Amino acid sequence: MIFGHILFGTIAVIGVLLLEVGFYRDFAHLNLTQKLGIFLTVFGLFATTSLGIFLSGNYLAGVIVSVIGILLLGILVRPVFSTDKSK
Repeated sequence: MIFGHILFGTIAVIGVLLLEVGFYRDFAHLNLTQKLGIFLTVFGLFATTSLGIFLSGNYLAGVIVSVIGILLLGILVRPVFSTDKSK
């Protein structure tokens, strides 16, 4: 059971990272439902991972995962707030 949880959790982390990389440039052009879907997926995965790490007692690793999640969300959402200078 634990091995399966670790395996599928790792696959989910890889999938979310690929999702973020794939939509990095196009995120600003998506509709609200698509943006919320991607944002909540990334947020939910990192929040769940951080909570699990914190509850296991490893606070430093929990902080590191939390900071990485916040940075990735900031990188993903940043193009939404910037102006397109190519036009």
